[in-house]
Amino acid sequence: MLVSWDWLNQYVKLDMTPAEVAERLMMAGLNHEETHEIGHDFAINLEVTSNRPDCLGHLGIAREISVLWNRPLVLPPAEPAASATPVDNLTQVQVDNPGQCLRYTARVIRGVRVGPSPKWLVNRLATVGIAAINNVVDITNYVLLECGQPLHAFDLARLNGRRIIVRQARAGETFLAINHKTYALDETMCVIADAQRAVGLGGVMGGAETEVTERTTELLIESAEFDPLTIRNTARKLNLHSDSSYRFERGLDPQGVDWASRRTCQLILELAGGELADGLIDVGRKPTPREPITLRFGQLRRILGIDVESKVAQKILFALGNRELRADPERVEVMPPSWRRDLTREIDLVEEVARIHGYEKIPEDVRVPMATSHRTQTDRVLEKVRQALNAAEFDEAMTLSVVEEPWSDAFSPWTDAAPLRSSTPVLRRADRLRRSLVPSLLGARQTNESLANPVIELFEIAHIYLPQSGGALPIEELTLGLTSGGDYLAVKGVVEGLLSALNPHARLEVQATRQELFDARQAAELRVRAGNQPAAATGLSRQSC
Repeated sequence: MLVSWDWLNQYVKLDMTPAEVAERLMMAGLNHEETHEIGHDFAINLEVTSNRPDCLGHLGIAREISVLWNRPLVLPPAEPAASATPVDNLTQVQVDNPGQCLRYTARVIRGVRVGPSPKWLVNRLATVGIAAINNVVDITNYVLLECGQPLHAFDLARLNGRRIIVRQARAGETFLAINHKTYALDETMCVIADAQRAVGLGGVMGGAETEVTERTTELLIESAEFDPLTIRNTARKLNLHSDSSYRFERGLDPQGVDWASRRTCQLILELAGGELADGLIDVGRKPTPREPITLRFGQLRRILGIDVESKVAQKILFALGNRELRADPERVEVMPPSWRRDLTREIDLVEEVARIHGYEKIPEDVRVPMATSHRTQTDRVLEKVRQALNAAEFDEAMTLSVVEEPWSDAFSPWTDAAPLRSSTPVLRRADRLRRSLVPSLLGARQTNESLANPVIELFEIAHIYLPQSGGALPIEELTLGLTSGGDYLAVKGVVEGLLSALNPHARLEVQATRQELFDARQAAELRVRAGNQPAAATGLSRQSC
């Protein structure tokens, strides 16, 4: 995240050096990559972790600085004056896919004069690596980098039917983006359309056919909230990433959708003129209230190992935007701000107090009470599995979770659905999430045989990925696979020994099986029966189990 020193100074007084700010922000969780002097400004490159999308805008960084230095934060105005013409008389919005487009808002400005941006706006955008286009487009980019909320301006006169329809893309539909490249869409993607065609790829990029030019006089200002998973999948499938998609993938401040729209309109009225229609078209879900969080002051001493006065802790939490609901000498209950979706538990508040109070104030030799944790049932079972197989002289293999397409097609006993495909192969041609461990283990066996290893007894415990319909996430199943050079009775004995270690009362039942990978005359299906009910099933052949 590149931030402009001159830009930050608009929101919080900076009477320290860029190096001091960068170091303090780094100590508070925003790693400093580098700082460059650009003209009369400085570009500070900060690494923003995925749980802090509120810092993907200058206001978020300024808010951190204001808390760390105890300086007032000045929010820019976002109250544009509107005319008497209702916005509903000028355009309409229809959302057909509320699961992908959670909320869509629109405002209309008429009589704008599109032209060059003022020097201050051009310079600030240039500092963070954004080229100036025209005053309207530059303002949408400016507000995006100011508050982190993506926006888009359509030429309203070029929208067929003067309306917006948010829907799923149609099979075989194409889209001409503002980068003047055409993309083939599929039905998992969300498009912004007019009455005839797609004019925007929801949350990713606008379209060339309705972009703002010098001939534009009417604007439709979009500010929306999209499903992060839909945006991530679309951007990866098309290899089309943008500042907007980067932010939508990480989640936005739902309360900031309308604020960003108003802020954009105010700047357009100031720099491009025009008349704002009265009202807001707002389709979709409304922001839901956050759940309150309670911080017990005694937890600060227990977890951090140092005493932090309750008044200091409260001051930090309130400065970060948390609203006090109730407090007593032992605890405080707060409502986290809408822009901090990462604050959900008491430990999150402890971390906030620690990083603002200063990690450097915690001595290296401080004594922190430690409590032993308990292993899960899964961990205990897997330990017994590994012990039993190691005792049978099997070595544990660790292979990649993606395989080549021929390997994936060779053996898939649990599902007939096509495997999920990665857009970037981990190895050459290895781009299918595996649906079985068997091909990976046979590949490991082949490698060992090529190296003339005399004994190749391998097992692997890992996840396989079973695709689901409708674009849902795959089912991740933890499975065990074996490959052995022993005969049928030897491998069956290993499986029986493993079952005995896990459940002495379990027994194996042998049934015929037919799998293309296995020789039907040397393959069997072993069913594990615990009591009177079958508990699991596996395939066994001379090559693999």
